[in-house]
Amino acid sequence: MPAVAHELPACASMRRTQRVTTARALEGLALDWTDIDASPSWLALPGDDARERLCASTGAWWLMASLKACIDGKRLAKVRDLLGEEFMTRLHESADARYLDLLNQAPRPLLLPAEEMQAHLLACGRALLSWTLQPHLRAPVLQHFGWNVDEHHYTVFNTHAAWARHALEAAQQANLPAALNCKPETSE
Repeated sequence: MPAVAHELPACASMRRTQRVTTARALEGLALDWTDIDASPSWLALPGDDARERLCASTGAWWLMASLKACIDGKRLAKVRDLLGEEFMTRLHESADARYLDLLNQAPRPLLLPAEEMQAHLLACGRALLSWTLQPHLRAPVLQHFGWNVDEHHYTVFNTHAAWARHALEAAQQANLPAALNCKPETSE
């Protein structure tokens, strides 16, 4: 029990830091603390580069079924160039029994030509990340980041919600600092 007592203040401290970082990342938007508390942790990522890497990774995890089935070396090379060899290995070797059933049900959209793959991953990732925002926050946050998102993606994400959540979790686990993954425990 003492270990839990020490973890809670640390988690609370990390959550306060996350709230401040999110507020700074969204500076200029008319948000209150309730909006910031309801915001996903990825908004607290420091800087555009980290956010863009998360977008690309999220897009790749969303498209995992299509990427695993892909035999076009040029397309896969574009993904590798963007996300690295380690990411590609992790993507192709992912065979966790927890999500194999989900993978079999995951959408398999056609992949765009090789020269469009990087933009495609970013677009899919941005759409999936924006799906995690409260509906009233989507437009201002997207405008703030300069992201153009086709809202038709949201219907597909809603249809394949379990796979969408898995893709988000996998991407965030690899791209968010541990401090941003601190989630308060809920009492039952």
